[in-house]
Amino acid sequence: MRLTVILPKTDYIVGEHRPARLILRNESGMTLAFGATPPTTPGAVRLTLIGPALSGGASAPWREVSSKALSHALAARTGSRGRLAPGQSIESTIALHDWLPVTKPGRYRLEASLLHAAYPVVSSPVEFDVLAPPLCPASLGCDIAGPEGSEVLTTWLQEVAGQRMLMTRVFHETRDGQSLTAGLHGAARALGAVAPGTSEALAPWSNDPARISSVSWLVWRNGASLMALAEPATMTGPFRFDLEEPPARLVRPPLQTAAGELFIPVISARGRELRLIAFRSASDATHVTPGWEIGRVRLRGAPVASRATLQPASLGNGVSVVLIEPSPHGLEVHHVRTSGLGRFSRVETTHLRGLSALPDSEPGLWIDASGRLRAAVLALSSKAPRQLVLAEVTHRPDGRLGPPARMTALGELPCAPRSALVRPHPALKHAGALTWAILLEDGRLLGPGTSGAPMWTRHPVSLPLELYLGQGAYILTRDPVRGPVFEPLRSTRPTGSSGG
Repeated sequence: MRLTVILPKTDYIVGEHRPARLILRNESGMTLAFGATPPTTPGAVRLTLIGPALSGGASAPWREVSSKALSHALAARTGSRGRLAPGQSIESTIALHDWLPVTKPGRYRLEASLLHAAYPVVSSPVEFDVLAPPLCPASLGCDIAGPEGSEVLTTWLQEVAGQRMLMTRVFHETRDGQSLTAGLHGAARALGAVAPGTSEALAPWSNDPARISSVSWLVWRNGASLMALAEPATMTGPFRFDLEEPPARLVRPPLQTAAGELFIPVISARGRELRLIAFRSASDATHVTPGWEIGRVRLRGAPVASRATLQPASLGNGVSVVLIEPSPHGLEVHHVRTSGLGRFSRVETTHLRGLSALPDSEPGLWIDASGRLRAAVLALSSKAPRQLVLAEVTHRPDGRLGPPARMTALGELPCAPRSALVRPHPALKHAGALTWAILLEDGRLLGPGTSGAPMWTRHPVSLPLELYLGQGAYILTRDPVRGPVFEPLRSTRPTGSSGG
């Protein structure tokens, strides 16, 4: 009898999906019989892991593992008893990250044992390394106008064993007693290596909360090339569109629709042109098709902030992009959008006099069921440079300017800002209610939930800023071991805070 444990690779990050494949093979000359399914009789498989903080080893609960492992497969063959003929083998896969999670980097050793009185067997140990490599900025994707508490996808690039990998992780809100936390749901997954020089990965926002489409996209950029992943593409053969030169920036977020479309707004290298690139796929697609350019718009000057969003699918999946540009007397808010005829054009410019832009800032956008767009911008007063102002601009369903912009004073900043963003709540029941966050130069974080007192996060805040809005509000931070994690946007300072 031989028991073998196989791992698909030898290098992981903390919290990554780690499937262990177990193979039990009868190498004797006779048929081997097993008793009834545990726990009433022997025959269970035990997994033992030894590594950092597990010097004595840790074993997965044999009762639980056996229900997923070889003994379960054996018993399922003939009901209460199982038989394994000479030369026959049985395979099973166990989610090792669920049964034996690891929280510290280092080298680990895993072995499996079959607990059977007549023919016990222990596998040869296999070793793997858990790494804590540096990570690149993370991007958050979610559903627009979906139910409250919808899962959100985070993607980022991470150096693992000399290769830059595209990583993903799903978060959702969980309840711990009476408190809510942005808990982890599932494990991080390494989708594959990207080419050297890849600089950013982006998760799209979707207007398909009902999941009508089975197409799900991810985006990354390598120099002047935009790459996109969805069926039937692979990491080595992705969807691709080549620009003439590396862009100044990709407007966040990419946008995906129920029709399987992906839209990526791009600001050109010199910041004087906005282009809209598109891809399309379907669940039954058999070939990777080239991306194409929908259109481009000349810009008066280089924008200092931008954001994109989608109309509801019932209105035609129109794309709206808002650009913030400094002017001699304040700020200009440009609204660029697609029309029903497929054109991509600027439809309106709003002048916000007496305001100046925050550094590395991002506006918040919300399109309601009628097609009305609301853009919210955090800015500073030109007369009082520490005075924070929230400016809200509304556009009618035809894209034209609605009522005059609304200005709300939010108080004075305690020190210089480093980065800022506004986010409308994506859940339909909240109808775009606004939350904002400002990262200060000293590493503290200011928001409406911090009661006017900046907060310290336990880990450094991830840049560009990302907020997850569920029943609570959470800021994305960078745990040096676990990677991207969410922390509540609140006024209390956690014990052992890093100070940002």
